[in-house]
Amino acid sequence: MRVFSRQVVLGGHPYRIGPATVEIEGSRIVGVSEGARTGEVDLDLGDKLVSPAFVDPHTHVALHALRGIGFAQTDGNVVEDLFYRFERLLSAEDIAAFARMGAYDRLLSGVGLVWDHYFHGEAIARALAELPMTAVIAPTLQDLDGPGVDRWEAELEATITIARDAGLAERGIVAALGPHATDTVSESLWERVLDEHDALGVPIHAHLAQSVEEAERARDRHNRSCVGWLRDLGVLEVPAVFAHALFVNSEELESFDERHTLIACPHAQLHFGFPARIDLWQRAGVRWGVATDAAASNDSCSLREELRYAAGFATAPASFSDAYAAFLHQTGDARGVWRARTRARHVLEEATPAGLLHKVWGFAGGLHRGLRAGVIAEGALANLAVWDLEDVSVWPAHDPLAALVYADAEHALHAMIVAGQVVGTPGDLRRSIVTSDTFRAHRAEANDRLGRLLAQLD
Repeated sequence: MRVFSRQVVLGGHPYRIGPATVEIEGSRIVGVSEGARTGEVDLDLGDKLVSPAFVDPHTHVALHALRGIGFAQTDGNVVEDLFYRFERLLSAEDIAAFARMGAYDRLLSGVGLVWDHYFHGEAIARALAELPMTAVIAPTLQDLDGPGVDRWEAELEATITIARDAGLAERGIVAALGPHATDTVSESLWERVLDEHDALGVPIHAHLAQSVEEAERARDRHNRSCVGWLRDLGVLEVPAVFAHALFVNSEELESFDERHTLIACPHAQLHFGFPARIDLWQRAGVRWGVATDAAASNDSCSLREELRYAAGFATAPASFSDAYAAFLHQTGDARGVWRARTRARHVLEEATPAGLLHKVWGFAGGLHRGLRAGVIAEGALANLAVWDLEDVSVWPAHDPLAALVYADAEHALHAMIVAGQVVGTPGDLRRSIVTSDTFRAHRAEANDRLGRLLAQLD
């Protein structure tokens, strides 16, 4: 398939926009020819913007089934008090049905690759392959507590199966090792994870210091912090993606290097905890990204909205600065507050539109060495998002990259190509998907399964 547009996002960060023809074979891009259109093409997109599809580096697509329900339990540990109760009831078929619904939602917001961490990982891999959606699948490993305590061996075997499945890899679905967290995974299982890393060569994808309970349990059980315990176990000697990292102190940030990436999930953290201090991560030189987490704790699951939050966080620390406190108590002046704002903004140098888009394009797309995504380049996954810059939601789009971060750009999503497959009908993307017989069948199955599960939960 050959795709042409006069506005294609090319290169890495910094990006440039220009005319190009993208040639696709199977699930990969096999060539990019810059310049005016030459020869026949299968899809001429005119002046529409063709960008890499977004990469969501930490999510649980199956938890779409609990969208909105978590707000009843914001004062406690929503994961343990609510999610665990629901997850103990789930079968592989339930999870596959809910994962498809979550993946549809991601597709309609411009996401082409997810890093999913959940139970029955092999069922999720097969379900996402149907849609299409590409993914890094980390079957959840738990042996101390949680819904997966009786399944960790099966989930580890599923990880190995996915990692060795050449058909799934060609389709854009690969594995990561998914130890759940420091308080649900024993020392022996962490050691087993390290052994499998050596054998498979895939990264770790885990939650880290995400709750006060996890932080306290680390102190009670090991007389050290979550990060300190992982450091002593040797876990920080291998590539890893760690989600949340709310209870990681400034000294511990020095433990992370180019092998590690901390993932902030701003809107989910606003709901079940508090926002991660990405400005402090940046100041410490830690690699970081943003993700959606799950609809159960972040109803919209719009990765673009996470970017807009991160952009705003460049100046948010000024609101909580000593300078602003002095102003409020009439012991300081407005200029002092503005100086605090300017200092905060300079710390978060990556919070430009292009810098933030890089977080969910090439940066997130390069976190797994077995997969390249988030770039329009030879050898990368053919995951493309097409944006209509004449849509009122982004018009006049003087700066197209800024429009993708700050505007409600999902309304301007014209087409999606994932793993080399055109999703729905270009120009009629949402309606063509949600009125299709396939989607209706998937939704009906998910509705039926969810109804029966919620009846048991009550």
